[in-house]
Amino acid sequence: MKISSAIGEFKIIQTLKNRDELLILGSWKDLVKLFDSSRTFLVNKSEGLFGIYLCKQECAEFLTNILKNIDYHEWEDFRMESVFKENRYLA
Repeated sequence: MKISSAIGEFKIIQTLKNRDELLILGSWKDLVKLFDSSRTFLVNKSEGLFGIYLCKQECAEFLTNILKNIDYHEWEDFRMESVFKENRYLA
């Protein structure tokens, strides 16, 4: 899953060895804003791509942090009711 936000641009990949572990890819600058730099490692030097492994709970907190930083003032007349017709949400 690719995510582009005010916080940065990230790509989330589920690892094959451990289904409860996720790999977050992004630039050094974007990753160290949110995570400890000692956990961040180089993935591709030529692209300036770094990664960090997270458990699913940490990833949920990461995604919540991104959602909290959305600037809703740019959206005129946005209503969640119009986006979600039902009251059921699947994770």
